[in-house]
Amino acid sequence: MLRLGLPLAFIVATLALMTLSDRPLPRADLVYADNQPVFSLDPQRVSFEHDMRLCYALYEGLTRWDTDTFEILPAAASWTVSPDGRVYTFTIREEARWSNGDPLRAGDFVFAWRRAMTPDVGAQYASLFFRIEGAEAFFTRRAERLAEYAARPASERTPEAARALNDESVADFNATVGVRALDDRTLEVRLGAPTPYFLDLACFAPFLPAHPPTVEAWTTFDAATGAIRTDPGWTKPGRLVTNGPYDLSRWRFKRDLRLERSATFHDPSRAVSAAIDRLVIEDGNTMTLAYETGAIDWATDVVVDYVGDMLAQERSDIHAFPTFGTYFWHINCEPTLAGGAPNPFADAAVRRAFALAVDRVALVEHVRRRGEQPATTFVPPGAIPGFDEQRDIAGLAFDPDRARAELARAGWIDRDGDGAPENAAGEPFPVVELLCSTGSYHEQIAQAMQEMWAEALGVRCRIVARESRTYRTDLSSRNYMLARGGWFGDYGDPVTFLDLHRTGDGNNHRGFSDPVIDDLLARADRETDPRARMDLLEEAERFTTTEAVPLIPLWRYAQFYLFDPERVRGVSLHPRRVQYLGQIEVTP
Repeated sequence: MLRLGLPLAFIVATLALMTLSDRPLPRADLVYADNQPVFSLDPQRVSFEHDMRLCYALYEGLTRWDTDTFEILPAAASWTVSPDGRVYTFTIREEARWSNGDPLRAGDFVFAWRRAMTPDVGAQYASLFFRIEGAEAFFTRRAERLAEYAARPASERTPEAARALNDESVADFNATVGVRALDDRTLEVRLGAPTPYFLDLACFAPFLPAHPPTVEAWTTFDAATGAIRTDPGWTKPGRLVTNGPYDLSRWRFKRDLRLERSATFHDPSRAVSAAIDRLVIEDGNTMTLAYETGAIDWATDVVVDYVGDMLAQERSDIHAFPTFGTYFWHINCEPTLAGGAPNPFADAAVRRAFALAVDRVALVEHVRRRGEQPATTFVPPGAIPGFDEQRDIAGLAFDPDRARAELARAGWIDRDGDGAPENAAGEPFPVVELLCSTGSYHEQIAQAMQEMWAEALGVRCRIVARESRTYRTDLSSRNYMLARGGWFGDYGDPVTFLDLHRTGDGNNHRGFSDPVIDDLLARADRETDPRARMDLLEEAERFTTTEAVPLIPLWRYAQFYLFDPERVRGVSLHPRRVQYLGQIEVTP
């Protein structure tokens, strides 16, 4: 009897705990919805806008933006700049604290930035740190040392050896990279060259600090590869230590997340809501219904087909504004595909053919129907003062005849009269797989382009729709031929877009590598004359959008929010789309 009773009691207790843990919390002061789950709250590894929005609530960087004007403001620190523009000295606020009460130290930024510059950590924005003196060379040396370690005999690859390798890298960083803590409250940053937008970069999520003891407690060293391995469990409620206006109190994947006002943050006025709930509502119609019924205060992305009708009604709660972003499709540029087959898109002429065969006007007017502007270039024209003023960068507009000529130049010609192109060996052009994520409009765009390419080029396509996490994995591993994409600029300079074309950039999901673009961007990095620098960047934009074509721009994004302006205040409508959740106030 006793032996049966104990398991029964255990099951009853477990079920009770599960029920209690799932019990609804009181409604938060602000409730908003995103259409994707949270992927990461590790500031050095985030890459999605909705994750960064949460990081800005949980952490505080050295600087922050005024989200209406994008003026740079002091945050965790004040600063001075040397006359040559290369040395920044930051003084950390004396009252700055982590959520566990530890003081915020300059070394916490050194630790976080070193993580971002360490290739095995996998920070997608690692290249942004290469403006710092010695950072790129350190990144390269660490990668080389990992490769050398992996080539050692198995008997020499042990956890102790991997830890020793990391200790060597830390010493190398401290000796060669221009980031150092002069004392607990003074951080010195030395740049390789003057970078006019560095303070803007310092606002950006990957530059946020991390709490060293917390991260290190979840970090191990892979004996086989020598690489750092950090379990993401350190970012979960009850474990995550942060220094921003909010603490993380609840996070249920694909369901919801709750933030609560921090008791240790130095400026309570930047956390006007005591609690904030973030819901995951992937379906656009469901999100709109949740807003209409009062379940949420703010819908962050209105993606329903009838948004045009909502705008026509001149409702005060539908907010439309142009953004600093471009919707495009990635093209896998590597010589072979994931399965080892030859990749026809490794030839730039093939890529140009597919770009020329897309009727963007038809896409935005008849498929998308949201009022966006067609795009043939990557950097939004007119968005950055001084850029695209000296030349007309037109990109590749719809031209089916030229598209067929480009395909023929690459050796793909209809040799047997069946309407489909073959190579010199008589092999048909392979079926093109179009990778997209489910639950949104991307499949409709893929279907429309599928028809355009069949009509103009005679090629067949197959749509591969994956849920968000799988799509992201396939994109990062380049397990695709063409894939949907989108990019929003992170700071007010053309390289926030153009850096995606650099060889090895963490966001270069196309495997694109071209010495011409690498040289142009490297020369722009060294150029001190503002006009000459913009000339180089304009040529980089022209080259990538008309010759190399690693991606196909389709339109400039417009953003649509739903919120009642009489009740919800503090939502920014600036094209940069940064939101500080602590500024958003909901009145009854």
